Amino acid sequence: MPAPDSSPSSSIAKAFELLEHLAEAGRALSLQEVVASVRLPKPTACRLLRTLHDLGYVSRPAGGRNYLVGPRTARLAASDPHAAIKSAAFPHLKALHETFNEATNLAVLSGHEVLYLKILETTQALRFTLSPGDSDPYYRTALGRAAAARLPEEQWQRLLAETQIVPLTSRTVKTRTALHACILKARRLGYAEEIEESVEGVSCLATDLGALGFPEATISIAVPVQRLAPRRKSAIVKALKSISQP
Repeated sequence: MPAPDSSPSSSIAKAFELLEHLAEAGRALSLQEVVASVRLPKPTACRLLRTLHDLGYVSRPAGGRNYLVGPRTARLAASDPHAAIKSAAFPHLKALHETFNEATNLAVLSGHEVLYLKILETTQALRFTLSPGDSDPYYRTALGRAAAARLPEEQWQRLLAETQIVPLTSRTVKTRTALHACILKARRLGYAEEIEESVEGVSCLATDLGALGFPEATISIAVPVQRLAPRRKSAIVKALKSISQP
């Protein structure tokens, strides 16, 4: 069995995972609940929580043994330019995840890329991993296409003219003409799609969050093609469109 990853980057990622879980819970959690939810060894969770508590990012109610998000996290939230988007989108992200148990993603269009803000991973086999802060070229993602479809015509045409397409898989869109057709289709249908254009074996369906006041933001469900039967795809599309077209 390989040794646990104790590198600094791994510890930082685990610490932020703990903080995000505490923030999403909205209540004090016991050590056992934290360990079960983030799937960390108990000694690792204890060490990270102790460090975060010492720094003020985690607190414990007076006389209690449970854990809450600490007061210093407010400084981080105040400096997050996407805090409002995350707050508005998270209930929908969580509902989609609970309904379909597939990877659900929240992203924003940033220049020629989509920037991932939040990811809820599936618990099923056949999955791929992304992290907040990762990015992808907008043209080969359903997330990016959904956001582009909401742009004013002049802005979209400028973005298209500046796009340099570099195929990643054999199915990645290869020309601006084909990409233009994908965007027009997304506008017409109210959702965007890509099939194995970013990751072999994975399809993605997405819609924009304009109805929530954030047209630059998009939400998606990524599904291995083996699990995307027509009936399931229809259910996912219906759920996504209920967010963008309430």
